[in-house]
Amino acid sequence: MNFINRFFTFIFLVIPVTWAGSFIAGKYVIHDIDPIGSVFWRFLLSGLLMIPVLVLFHRKAHPEKISGAWIKHLLIVVFTAGIGYHILFFWALKYTSPTNTALIIALNPFFTAFAEIIIFKRTRPGRFYLGFLLAFSGAVWVNISRGGHIDFSALGAGEILALGASLIWSVYTILAKKTKHEEWDSLWINAYNYLFTALLLLPFVGSVIQPAFLASVSIQAWAGLWYMAVFPTIIGYTLFYVGVQKKGPAWAATFIYLVPSITANLDYLFFDAHMSFAMISGTTLVVIGLIVGNISYQQILWLRSRIISPTDTKR
Repeated sequence: MNFINRFFTFIFLVIPVTWAGSFIAGKYVIHDIDPIGSVFWRFLLSGLLMIPVLVLFHRKAHPEKISGAWIKHLLIVVFTAGIGYHILFFWALKYTSPTNTALIIALNPFFTAFAEIIIFKRTRPGRFYLGFLLAFSGAVWVNISRGGHIDFSALGAGEILALGASLIWSVYTILAKKTKHEEWDSLWINAYNYLFTALLLLPFVGSVIQPAFLASVSIQAWAGLWYMAVFPTIIGYTLFYVGVQKKGPAWAATFIYLVPSITANLDYLFFDAHMSFAMISGTTLVVIGLIVGNISYQQILWLRSRIISPTDTKR
């Protein structure tokens, strides 16, 4: 346990790696299965794997009584994070690259913050707007500079769908925050989200559950589905939950900002994506913008404590 606590920060880097891998895995899945079918199988496998794990290791956190408020919150999660976001996520990957999808979806913290500014009249520091300008400019720059040359016609259906996914995730974030009670366990809510999403999509999946179709699905697509069910879900999300409990949400959130840059490198590795100057510089701008615009004062203090030794701070 001391070993885990000592190297927990390095272990925590597994999270952005597994989440970035979802964009790569999703690209393989959408090649063989339509968006609704992809969401169905991804969530069915996740639920069937996640619930037994929770029963074995996290049973006490299950709600003793299922209230109407709990069901309302679950339905919000199902229709926004489960169905809405993931259908657009897979749909976007059908028409554009994992890097482009990740960069646009990474703008979600800004969209959520703008919604909070409008709805809750919450104020934001000047660096928030600077961060948004940097991240948005970086995402646009990558998308219009494919292959190392400027192409303003490059912004197409995939980018618009990714933008829609990012906006729906903001809707989910705000509604879930308003309806969730602090004592409700997030892991159990998400496990039920996986199963209910799959059940609600069952009438619409048609041929993708037929044996003949399943036999025609490539090994790469099945590997992508199993990857998404195991690594981002059971390992990635569970580890993120532990990090929030041990270190706090502000500390845990900083690691999410690494997802776009990791996705870009995985895109290059798996799909031989062209690593042009525009792609590298744009992705860097997005990451810098995310950090500048969203990092909190507590996170700055934590980073400062890791960079400057205690001896130096006393001088």
